Amino acid sequence: MTATFDVRFHAGRANWPANPFHFQGKGQVVVEPDFVVVRGSTHRSFRFPARAEHRLRMVDIVNAYSEGEDVYFHVLGVRENLAVGFSAPDAATAQRLLALLPARQTEAFAVAHAERNAFHDRIDYWSPSTPVIWTLLALNIGIYFLMWLVRRSLPGGAMGSMLGWGWNSAYDAMLRSAQLVIWGSNVGDRTLHGEWWRLFTSLFLHGSLLHLAFNMIALWQVGQLVERLFGSLRFSALYLVAGLCGSIASVTWNPHVNSVGASGAIFGIVGGLFAFMRRENSGIPPTVVNDLRGTLLPFLAFNLAAGFLYPHTDNAAHIGGLIGGWLAGHLLARSLHVPAERTT
Repeated sequence: MTATFDVRFHAGRANWPANPFHFQGKGQVVVEPDFVVVRGSTHRSFRFPARAEHRLRMVDIVNAYSEGEDVYFHVLGVRENLAVGFSAPDAATAQRLLALLPARQTEAFAVAHAERNAFHDRIDYWSPSTPVIWTLLALNIGIYFLMWLVRRSLPGGAMGSMLGWGWNSAYDAMLRSAQLVIWGSNVGDRTLHGEWWRLFTSLFLHGSLLHLAFNMIALWQVGQLVERLFGSLRFSALYLVAGLCGSIASVTWNPHVNSVGASGAIFGIVGGLFAFMRRENSGIPPTVVNDLRGTLLPFLAFNLAAGFLYPHTDNAAHIGGLIGGWLAGHLLARSLHVPAERTT
């Protein structure tokens, strides 16, 4: 008996199922008694897409599983194993397709898959939502656009661009810097002479739309998980402590810089995540710890290196936030283990 399923392939997109055949867009998966046929198209620059199909032996397929409408499996090979993934039209179709694939699992995969499932069950139990992240995103974005509207209302403000309020104009750049000071940026002449609250308010200010976008994307990507690990109240404390440590480091290292941005706090929540992973009996399985390290270490290395290469980057705030978050994370971390009576 043969079953044909319309699917969608993805290539080069984070957090989406990938495939070794470089298929993109619509395709088909045909399940035969002895083979699985994968059909799709590869995109080519300035040429029509090239259609191709691959016949995979059923006896070589292991570790099949699904997540919602996404289906994954491995194909054992002589030189290397292939990881194949694609999206079915819906979760029900994904389950029907999965039921036709072999149920064999390698020992390493079975352990890793069970640990990842246990981890997701634990964070779903303790923190199913992330209200603080949504609040922080709303505050940062809302304040930026409020400042832009105020700037537009001033004489000559119509020339200010949303990207940086007219960063191509030296005069407008001066006005923008002055506005940041008025709204609470972390500048040494003010912060070190009684206006300590600037250590806090500067965390919610950004100098350009690009600056805001980079920080908010990073906050969204990292912060969701960290809030669920720590819980909303502890995460709020971690964010503020890390951000304040970053502001203190910035104004101490170079008091003449007009420093703004959430990046110190974002580095701090990454530091808090590393502290959480080091906590004894944290409830994060070894497989997930390895997954997180493999993702976070390149992120830290790239951004810290970029901070040293680009003179306008406030790396003191990044390093101060990272250290502050790591220290605060040790104090605020909790255990994710679910009480025994709730698992029965």
